[in-house]
Amino acid sequence: MRAVTINLPEPLDAQIEQLAHENGLTLSDFLVEVSKDLIRQDEARKRFSKRAERGKDKVETVLAMLQRD
Repeated sequence: MRAVTINLPEPLDAQIEQLAHENGLTLSDFLVEVSKDLIRQDEARKRFSKRAERGKDKVETVLAMLQRD
């Protein structure tokens, strides 16, 4: 595992430390979990964007299907 040094403004550092403590995590473990969550969110956004792109030319067809009696 690689160690990384980051500079945080004091108020942000205190807030992160507090959140880590409230969640029963070390600062390191908390930052790892937050990083994983951000990566998952980014991957989901990319998947959604790809699906939206694939379906953009099908909107009229689907709307017409929904309007059938």
